[in-house]
Amino acid sequence: MSRDITQRKVRFFNIFAYGLADLYGGGAFFIVTTFSMFYLVNVVGLHPILAGLIPAIGKLWDAFNDPFMGYISDITPKNRFGKRRVWFLASILPVFLTFMLIWFPTNIASQLGKFFFYLFAYIFFYTVTTMSYVPYAALAAEMTNDAKERNKLVGSRIFFSFVATLLAGLIAKPIIDMFDGGKSGYLYMGIIFGIIFAFPWLLLYFGTWELPQQERAKDKTHFFVNFLSLFKNKSCRIHIAMYVCSFGTLDIIMSWLLFYFIDYLNMDSSVSLGFMTLGKFTLLQGTLLLTMMAAIPFYVFISGKKGHAKSYIIGLSIVLVGMIFMAFQTPSSPFWLLLLNMLVLGFGISAGSLIPHQLMPFVVDVDKLFSGKDRAGTYSSAMTLTRKLFLGLFVLNGLGLLLSGIGYKQPVPTVLTQEQFAEAKDFYFYKAIGSVISDSSEKQDTEIRDANDIVFEAAEKITVHADKIAFLESSYLLLEDGNYHLNYFKYDVEKLVTGHLMVGESQSYKKLSEEDYNKVVSSYPRDKISDLRKVTYIEKSYNFDGENYIFDESLANFMNEQELIELRKVLNDADFKYSGIGDTQKISQASLTIGWIRILFITLPIIMVIAGLIAATFFRLTPKNHKIVLAELDRLNNGGTKADAEPRVKHVIELLTGSKYE
Repeated sequence: MSRDITQRKVRFFNIFAYGLADLYGGGAFFIVTTFSMFYLVNVVGLHPILAGLIPAIGKLWDAFNDPFMGYISDITPKNRFGKRRVWFLASILPVFLTFMLIWFPTNIASQLGKFFFYLFAYIFFYTVTTMSYVPYAALAAEMTNDAKERNKLVGSRIFFSFVATLLAGLIAKPIIDMFDGGKSGYLYMGIIFGIIFAFPWLLLYFGTWELPQQERAKDKTHFFVNFLSLFKNKSCRIHIAMYVCSFGTLDIIMSWLLFYFIDYLNMDSSVSLGFMTLGKFTLLQGTLLLTMMAAIPFYVFISGKKGHAKSYIIGLSIVLVGMIFMAFQTPSSPFWLLLLNMLVLGFGISAGSLIPHQLMPFVVDVDKLFSGKDRAGTYSSAMTLTRKLFLGLFVLNGLGLLLSGIGYKQPVPTVLTQEQFAEAKDFYFYKAIGSVISDSSEKQDTEIRDANDIVFEAAEKITVHADKIAFLESSYLLLEDGNYHLNYFKYDVEKLVTGHLMVGESQSYKKLSEEDYNKVVSSYPRDKISDLRKVTYIEKSYNFDGENYIFDESLANFMNEQELIELRKVLNDADFKYSGIGDTQKISQASLTIGWIRILFITLPIIMVIAGLIAATFFRLTPKNHKIVLAELDRLNNGGTKADAEPRVKHVIELLTGSKYE
């Protein structure tokens, strides 16, 4: 006799397995939101507008992909692998591969080539997130009908989402920084987190189930019509607005955070905690995320006592206070004050991250009354779609457009091929010749010019462009790998040197014996770009006085920050399309640009918070009203009709759906 699983008990392992899968949802979106634009602009070297277009186009793909996947998930035939759960098995390997791919350091040199490489990588990534995440989000409503068990499942999911976010916040940047913040660091980060994100889907498959659903006539409604009809339900509209506003606030904060901390607060250093050293950015981000996790029980308690909407309003009000405080932070602010500010923000953002997910199964119940259908998958896709659309079209794409609009300077290529370098030089050479010929032809049409005047003007124009060619030649060094390397190095020479000396040998990096110097130089292989640049930096940093090698603290042999800015301008004037074949070198931004970064970082989240607070005031799905919804669903399932509903029940349902209940 087959076992009736309609009353199957949700145990601790099931709650754990269900929640663990959201390591992917919480961690992947957090890392992409926090690091993708900074990586594409300041590491890959893409123009901010091109960088912003990559997630935007990916989200447009999701505009079709998400509702379509929700529809597919809803109509997937029953099979021995499960209607929803079969997609979890199909997602395991793609989750790993696609997350790694978006951080893969392509050797494509041109801006357009890199743009299309990362565009396709992001399209694959978002396809896989949809394929796995839409059925996953719908599963809680189909594992149990018990409200307490649903809350435990969703609570577990939110908990592990926070764990993933915290893990990403604490170790993603340190992994990147282990490789000097370059492309290799991002790749290893992608590999490590790809493994972390992929494994839980196997456990999810074996630790969950799907309750038998009442057989219904096959729905012949077109999936787009089915999807759009969700928004006719008032509770669905308000809930999705709350979801987009709260997560939009977090997405805006995290996408601008690196630019705000590094460019405005000039905070890219470390702080010692006695037993360990952490980067200030990592510590601030960790404070935000730890506080978000710690505040979950508080908002669960408030939700039980006052309802989800009240809990949401309290949380977003705290975020508003935190962002107002952030407006008064300056580069000279004490570090503890910034930590306190992040603690306040984390306490408030916790509600915005928790409440919309807690509400999802309850809003699905309202939709069952509204539509007469089980559309958990479609509703899940509507939630993920709206967030992804907002993130891609407005947050990340908007970030790219705004950065370009406020004059954010691209980084400088650190390594150029001979062909790329020659293209930059040839631009100024041909420009000089072309301007002289053009100027001479125009004037000869109206007057006979003295030959000396023509020669003088030609020499003057050629000199201007020759100076730029000379500047380019002094900015790049032709090294033994056959490439031109930027004559600017941002290494800690003490670490480069002393790390290759044994105890008892020279302990001061400022003065090395000839033997120790040769030992250090020979320890770096010259067949890798990164090591070649390091050993070149060492060789150019020391002068031999006949007996010892002395470190030149003036660093006179290298470019300075101002020359980097001038180099960027020269490359821009040449319409230079390449970001090189190695890492890129970030440059300082103008004071006006930095001021705009500060203003936008503060005002954009505040706008989203205010919109979320307004939406929450119209939400009426209280615990009391939800009990009425469940009772009405049971009555209908037992043969009742809408026409027989009590007036009080009709009033509540019409209040929740915004339409006549008949």
